[in-house]
Amino acid sequence: MTDCVIGLTGPTGAGKSTWTAAFRALGCAVIDCDALAGQVTEEPKVQQALQKEFGADVVKDGVLNHRLLAARAFVDAQSVKRLNAVTHPAIGADIDRLMRHYKQLNLPAIIIDAPLLFEGKLDTLCSMTAAVLAPRELRLARIQGRDGITKAEAERRMASQHDDHFFQQHADEILDGSAPAEQIPALAAQKLQDWLGKCI
Repeated sequence: MTDCVIGLTGPTGAGKSTWTAAFRALGCAVIDCDALAGQVTEEPKVQQALQKEFGADVVKDGVLNHRLLAARAFVDAQSVKRLNAVTHPAIGADIDRLMRHYKQLNLPAIIIDAPLLFEGKLDTLCSMTAAVLAPRELRLARIQGRDGITKAEAERRMASQHDDHFFQQHADEILDGSAPAEQIPALAAQKLQDWLGKCI
């Protein structure tokens, strides 16, 4: 039985994926809310709702144009709220199902990897929460390289999300997203042991 549930969040480009991969390598179950969002947007009912909110051309022949949707959904906070209103109910159902499954297994911990951990009230499912943060310029470079977009597009995405202060106010702990990638596994192992001690 797994009782330790950690909510992991942070703004885009901060390095959350690197930390998540390290926790997965340590035997933790990871519920990747971005991946779940990608799955639910393949459902016809969700696609129809996205077309209603963001234009019929975001879906063609049953295939979602992720780049076009992102360009329209991440322009401001209100647009992000409209996107979340469409996708969150379906994602929530998947999270509930996965939580029930993983809690029956003998795992060190369950990591809920969720950019919108607090907005979606997923923190209420967690033993504790942590946010991965990194300097703005590093995040900009990562987003541009990862998504193949311009600096202006990356800045718009960043502007549509909460700033570091929000995460510092809400998360129980802050993880360093600017640490060298080769150091993250050891840092994650140390942090996991700390969390497991608190979950007992």
